[in-house]
Amino acid sequence: MRKWIMGAVVVAAAIGNAAAQTAPAKLPESVYLPMQMEAGVWDAEVTFYSNDQPSGTAKGVQVNKLLVNGHWVTNEFKIPATDKFPAYEGHGVWGYDPVAKTYVNTWVDTNDVATRTDYGYWNEKESTMVWSSKFNDGAGHFIDYRMTEEFKGNTRIFSFYQLGIVKPNPHPLVRIVFTKRPA
Repeated sequence: MRKWIMGAVVVAAAIGNAAAQTAPAKLPESVYLPMQMEAGVWDAEVTFYSNDQPSGTAKGVQVNKLLVNGHWVTNEFKIPATDKFPAYEGHGVWGYDPVAKTYVNTWVDTNDVATRTDYGYWNEKESTMVWSSKFNDGAGHFIDYRMTEEFKGNTRIFSFYQLGIVKPNPHPLVRIVFTKRPA
């Protein structure tokens, strides 16, 4: 029994030591700036596209909450039903993943058949987040998407593109102009 306890202590110490050695370095606070900029309640003016042309509009609301440490933000986005479109609801969590060394977003919504994971980078000079994802359409095809999010004070412009399958030309799917409500 004593050998077993000593073995368990040695293993626990080794695991603790390995964890301490692989702990990510402290990141500069500027890494968390985009999440902090996105926090709050935002009114959304949505434009949908079909065949690269605007095909309809809607209004919605996005509520974004920072976790207590300010390193992750949760998104809740809702668009009520209209005579042209059904109700929409989406939920996400994103932030900077210090292990992957990139921004990571996980998103689920009423349109998707699976969870979408996006990987992004922050262009601090231009206050723009750029996301990329590859998503299974449920029929065995993987489709590439790009998203840009431009921060302009109390306005954010989110553009969602599908890349062409034959040629990687971007085809707009959705453009959302978010306006932040006063706190």
